[in-house]
Amino acid sequence: MKNKYLKLILILSLIIFTTIGTYAFSFRNMTLDLIQLSDTHISNRQDTAYKALGSSKELLKDAIEQINEIKGLDFVLFTGDMVDSATEENYYEFYKLLTKLKYPSLNTFGNHDFHGDMTKEEVLKTVKNYNPNYTFSDSYYAFSPKTDYRIIILDATMDDSANGMLPQEQLQFLDNELNQNQDKIVVIALHHPSVEPFVANEHSLLNANEFNEILLKYKNPIVVLSGHYHAARLRHWGNLVFVSTPALVTYPMAFRHIKIVNFKDRVEYKFEFIPTRLDDVKESNRQNVISYSTLSGNIYDRDLYFIYHKKHPKSARYKRNKIKNATKQTKTSQREIKKLSQPKNIKPKKTKEKKIKQQEETNTTQKKKRLFNLNIFKKKDKTEQQEPLQLQET
Repeated sequence: MKNKYLKLILILSLIIFTTIGTYAFSFRNMTLDLIQLSDTHISNRQDTAYKALGSSKELLKDAIEQINEIKGLDFVLFTGDMVDSATEENYYEFYKLLTKLKYPSLNTFGNHDFHGDMTKEEVLKTVKNYNPNYTFSDSYYAFSPKTDYRIIILDATMDDSANGMLPQEQLQFLDNELNQNQDKIVVIALHHPSVEPFVANEHSLLNANEFNEILLKYKNPIVVLSGHYHAARLRHWGNLVFVSTPALVTYPMAFRHIKIVNFKDRVEYKFEFIPTRLDDVKESNRQNVISYSTLSGNIYDRDLYFIYHKKHPKSARYKRNKIKNATKQTKTSQREIKKLSQPKNIKPKKTKEKKIKQQEETNTTQKKKRLFNLNIFKKKDKTEQQEPLQLQET
C-alpha cells in the first residue's frame, strides 16, 4: 500500500512540476502572433481610380480564407477604414464577412468609419453589438493579451477631415500606459501614421511630433501600426518600429502577418507580406493608380526579419534625428526640389584619397626642389675651390 501511495505522489508531483515548468517557459507566452489588416473600405459602390470598391467584399473574403489557414494566431487587428462610409448596410456587410473568421478581431477607427449617415455613438454601439470582443466603452483603449505585451489602441479621427489629431486626453492616456508598462513590449495601433510613407498634407497626423516625443521617452520595445496612406513602409530605429500597411482595396492589395518573440536579451521581429489572390482585380487597379511602386514600397517594406538587442538601445537623440530626417524626406517642398536640381558653381569636395594623393605629390615636389637647391650649392662650392688652385698654378 505504501508503495502505491508513493507512486501516486511521485506521479502527481511530476505532473504538477511539468505543468508549472511548461507555463513558466512557454513560447506562446513570449510570442505575439497577429494579423494586421487595413483600409478594407467595404462598400456597394463602383470602383474609383484609387480604390477597387466593387471588389471590396471579395478581397476581404479572400484575405479571411488565407488568415484561417495560418495556425496559432492570437488575434486579427483592423487599423481603420473598415467601411468606405458609415452606414448600417456597410457595417452589416463587414461583420457578416467576419463571421467566417476563426480568430478574434479588434479594430482602431479611421476617418471613413465615422463619416456617413451614422453618428460616432451609433458606430460604437453597432461595433459592440456585432463584435463580442469589443468590450470597451470608448474608441480608444488598452489591453494585455499576454503577460509580456500591452496593446494600445488610439483614435485620431477628426470631424469632416482626412487629417488626424490626437486629443490631449489620449496623449496623456498613451503616456500613462507607456509609463506603467515599461517592462513589456508595447504595440500601438492608430489609423494615421506618425512617420509618413510619403507626402500627403491633407491626410497627415497634425500633432505627430507630440506623439513621437512621448515614444522617445521610453526604452522598451514599441511597435506602431497604422494604415490610411494605402502604402507599405517599415522603419525601425533602436526600440521603435513604425509599420504602415497597405489598403486591401488598393494595389498592392495585401495585409501583414506580424510575429514578435520576446527573449530576455533581445526581441525578434518578423513581418510577412501576404497579397490577395484576386490577380485580375489587382492588375486592373495597378493600371489606375498614379504610382503603384510608391504604394508597394521596396522589398524591405514588405518582408522583413530583424533582431533588437535590449542591451544596446539607441539614444533618444539618435532616434529623434532619424524621425526628423524621415519627415524631411517625405515633406520636401517643390521649391526645395527646384533649388536642389539647379546647378551651382561650387567646387567639388575633395575625397580623402584625392587629398592623400595631392599631399604626396606636394611632398615629392618639395623634395625635388630641396635636392635641386642642394646641387646648386655644391656646384658653387666646387667653383670657389677650383679658382684659387688655378691661380696658384699660374
